[in-house]
Amino acid sequence: MKRNFINQPGDSNKFWTIEQLDNSYTVTWGKIGTQGRTTTKLLDDEEKCQKEVERLVNEKLSKGYSEIADLMHAQSKPVEEDRPMDEEVFWEIINLFDWNKVGNDDAVLRPAVRRLAAMQIEDIYRFDDILSEKLFKLDGIRYAENIGEASYKGKGEFFSVDTFLYIRCCVIANGKRFFERVLADPTKMPKDVDFEPLLYLARDAFNKKTKSDDYDHTTKFDFETFSNVEGWRTDEDRKPWWKFW
Repeated sequence: MKRNFINQPGDSNKFWTIEQLDNSYTVTWGKIGTQGRTTTKLLDDEEKCQKEVERLVNEKLSKGYSEIADLMHAQSKPVEEDRPMDEEVFWEIINLFDWNKVGNDDAVLRPAVRRLAAMQIEDIYRFDDILSEKLFKLDGIRYAENIGEASYKGKGEFFSVDTFLYIRCCVIANGKRFFERVLADPTKMPKDVDFEPLLYLARDAFNKKTKSDDYDHTTKFDFETFSNVEGWRTDEDRKPWWKFW
């Protein structure tokens, strides 16, 4: 019996089928809507062949493929509109992160990198600018006081500026709804969880698109910790300096 699988998250639009006949199996794969490519393999006996088929099926399932009854039922994905980078597209790209691959940062980011690399270079720069603005907005004392063990405890106490930046990245990596919730309520900041790789998404997309190692874009906002001066002003700092007698 032929088994059919498809993979369509992000910009993927692939099919994969496998069919066993006695001690041989045939695999066909390719882009949905095409005939694809076919290969057949012969094994020593039927039992070994069955085990190999099961191994290959489990491998595909672990990579995000889903089984369907018939490829005729597979919906062809519409071609992505050539939309310029804006807030909506920014969050669409963030939502492409493959969190099933936690532990392998490159794999988590891969669908987002592919999507961004397919856009114009100006869009890649714009993505980085939007990211810098959101990191800047989270750069403040109230957010820094709510990140767990590494929380800001006051002047004179050790505070890792890098850890705070990476935790701010985690906020954005969790999507628009979570970002807006944290922005409104600093106590919702992630505790002791960070996601530094987000900082390099635009660079990786640029390098993939241009096939180079160069990336010299300067973001619109400086998002390094303490850059948002207003965000680090305390209530004491905000008191007026004048007095009325």
